[in-house]
Amino acid sequence: MSPRIALVYDRVNTPYGGAEKVLLALHQAFPQAPLFTAVFHPRAVWAKIFKIKTSFLQKVPFANQLHRFFVPLMPLAFESLDLSMYDIIISVTSAEAKGIITRPNQLHVCYMLTPTRYLYSHRAHYEQTHWPFKIPLLNFFSRKLFDYLTWWDQVAAQRPDVIIPISGLVKKRIEKYYQRAVSDVIYPPVDLNEQKTKKDLEKYRPANLPNEYYLIISRLVPYKRVDLAIQACQILNKNLVIIGEGPQKTELKKLANHHTYFIGNVTNLVRQAIMSQTKALLMPGIEDFGITAIEAVLSDIPVILHEKSGASELFQNHRVGLYLTNLSVNSLVKTIKKLESSRLEFAPLKIKLRKYAINDFTRRFQTTVFKIYKQQKGRS
Repeated sequence: MSPRIALVYDRVNTPYGGAEKVLLALHQAFPQAPLFTAVFHPRAVWAKIFKIKTSFLQKVPFANQLHRFFVPLMPLAFESLDLSMYDIIISVTSAEAKGIITRPNQLHVCYMLTPTRYLYSHRAHYEQTHWPFKIPLLNFFSRKLFDYLTWWDQVAAQRPDVIIPISGLVKKRIEKYYQRAVSDVIYPPVDLNEQKTKKDLEKYRPANLPNEYYLIISRLVPYKRVDLAIQACQILNKNLVIIGEGPQKTELKKLANHHTYFIGNVTNLVRQAIMSQTKALLMPGIEDFGITAIEAVLSDIPVILHEKSGASELFQNHRVGLYLTNLSVNSLVKTIKKLESSRLEFAPLKIKLRKYAINDFTRRFQTTVFKIYKQQKGRS
């Protein structure tokens, strides 16, 4: 009898992004597995192929849209999920999904996108930029809340039987913050489907965009450091197109001038059309991995990527872009200038990337999970 499998993800209420690509690949690997989550919102149209099972928070008004206001309840939301009928549970998480409760006869494999950012690697930035930390009384309670969430997160991180990191960067973070052993890295899936030509994509490109521009494709959240790209392009008098939505959008719009074009979320074809005409893709923040950088390389698009980002582990010794060495406007300005006079070569890396295709990812993930499951059953 085949083991019964369930997937768990932090929340299913955002548009299509890197984590969602991972979930769709896992659905391909385990098509019968339902997807458990804290909250679901219909705007997550990518999730329509899943059987979604939500926590009690789904019944709380507005929780599926304003989940950040319900962070104190997230630990309870995941601990309350009933997963007792499944043999293998695969959590995909950068937050609380790893904290599900399982039984000794169940296997819990966690595919970790990163340890919770706002509690560890990006905590200082959150405290500096979020208003609850700027008001004396709220600052006190906010820090107490973070202390509680950190304590719970440390407990939750010990619950998975196996943690698989998405990159070497994330592996180091897990070892640093959770002080536990982890499995070998399995890099996220890359879509190697044949790319459409610029001519085919031209009709999908928005007419209001300039002829030359740099590009950001990102959720508009602080750790992505979209602000650096806006400021650098303004200093250089370069156009910048930004695809994506997020809570930082209003703040970023105040920072931007007429050279910056916010176009929100777009269809995949429009996204490809815009990317096909850009001078380079900018990814100034430290990415846990950065699937979009791989997609750009597959389309012969130069990339400016922080040297610590996960995707840079695959770019080593390949001239497909340039690395940022620190998180500063000046560093990005210098790197953009250098890129414009650099000669790049994409073909060698594109050959190397073939082994990270979606089908290869699903096979490797299936093999790893079932191997661990058989070992566990053999010990019981």
